[in-house]
Amino acid sequence: MAWGISPYKHEVVPLEDYNSDFYLTLIYHAIESLGWHIGYFNHDGIIAYTNISWASYSEEISIRIKDNNAIIKSECVGYQAFFTDYGKNQKNLDLLFSEIKYIHFHLQNNLQESTQDLMNSVPEKQFLSLDDPPMVGKETLRGFFSVFVPKKAYTVTPILVIVNIAIFLVSFFSMAILVNLAFRSAQSGNVDVVDKLKSIYLFMGFSDRAQVLNGQVWRLLTNTFLHFSFLHILGNMIALIYIGSLIEPKIGRLNFISLYLCTGIISSMVSVIWREDGISAGASGAIFGLFGILLALCSTNFYERSARKALLISTAIFLFLNITPIGKGVDHAAHFGGLITGYVFGLIAYASLKSENQLLKTWAAPVASLLIMVIFVSAGIKLTPNYQLKKYNDLISKTDVMTDDFNNYFYRETGLNDQQMRDTIEQKALPELKKFGNIGTIMSKLVLPAKKKKDAAFRSKLITLECHLYKLIYLEYKYNDHEKYRPAIVLTTDTINKVREDWGTLYTE
Repeated sequence: MAWGISPYKHEVVPLEDYNSDFYLTLIYHAIESLGWHIGYFNHDGIIAYTNISWASYSEEISIRIKDNNAIIKSECVGYQAFFTDYGKNQKNLDLLFSEIKYIHFHLQNNLQESTQDLMNSVPEKQFLSLDDPPMVGKETLRGFFSVFVPKKAYTVTPILVIVNIAIFLVSFFSMAILVNLAFRSAQSGNVDVVDKLKSIYLFMGFSDRAQVLNGQVWRLLTNTFLHFSFLHILGNMIALIYIGSLIEPKIGRLNFISLYLCTGIISSMVSVIWREDGISAGASGAIFGLFGILLALCSTNFYERSARKALLISTAIFLFLNITPIGKGVDHAAHFGGLITGYVFGLIAYASLKSENQLLKTWAAPVASLLIMVIFVSAGIKLTPNYQLKKYNDLISKTDVMTDDFNNYFYRETGLNDQQMRDTIEQKALPELKKFGNIGTIMSKLVLPAKKKKDAAFRSKLITLECHLYKLIYLEYKYNDHEKYRPAIVLTTDTINKVREDWGTLYTE
């Protein structure tokens, strides 16, 4: 089995005195006999693709004639689970060599004539070339350290990988120190650990809905270079290396970096719009943007037909397995936002690359993506409601404490006569009761998500009813008139219980 981000197997066949055109003719007929799809054929070699099956996303078969040798290679087109080809590439080579022997046996008497006919049929201009095959970038990924080394067809991607890893290492050790300090403070009882952890994430540059909507737009960019864990960055960087090696050499370095950054920022903004709360980070939005670009290119005639089919199906399978919205803690909004944005940008890039105007070919996609990004982010900031969740949670905590105090004042004070009870209520409870009611009014006016808004409405209604109940209890003590106030107390209590019952159904819907 072959291993790697782009697993492959190859064989070098010395031709010696054997005519290279004869050998290419044998391979051409062998490939056709196997039912594979030829995308390129000429005197210098062949590019073909195997069939799609449940066991294979398709492999690229390439034959290059170089220094009187035939270099025959089978390489996986799609992303491979566990970085192994499960023996597919070796199987392809075995099938091909076996078929070559069979074809040679049947063509040996008229091989020269068959070769001449085949070579005469080669068109002067072809869609593909061996100098710039569909997977030219992946051919640079040979060995572990090769993925980190910038090369002609693979320049921006390794730089992005190195930058992401460097930022992760710095942020990881910085956060380890800060978290350690936070836990020490928590042990002394001075700090809320959850709030402290959130403040550490925000200090490092992670994205947060409230912070972004309050003007810290720079977080939309910084969060695309930050990751929560080793596994988080590992998965993202493997995907970036794979898709970057496919896309970068085809659309160019300037297009690649500009579209990567713009899709990353837009996907982060989509996450802000969609998510009610929570810290977010990761390069996955931008990476899904690159997959969107590839899908867009595969939906046009940017690639040769056989290559397009292989890339499209393998990419679709990868996306289906990775973008399905299941599991908690996954920012699906950023993934979908990046994918859709990438698809749109991919169509723009395709149109610009096909333009004969050099200025448009160079700058159309970067400028268009920048304008779209600025417009989208500006509109998102202006139109997205800035939920007051922190204020809401603070008010809930405050009302919980006050409710407990009221229970003490009205129900738990034992051994007091009526006068003492009245004094306690008048001096301690009544001043707080007005504040309690004001909190209920404030709650009902907060900007909150739909479900939280309903929750706030129930809480506000309960606070109003409880204020009324406590006042009735106070009047009952003050005037010592149970007959007058007790029915109203019972009715209000029943109403409170009914509201609480209705409130409970909110979380069973």
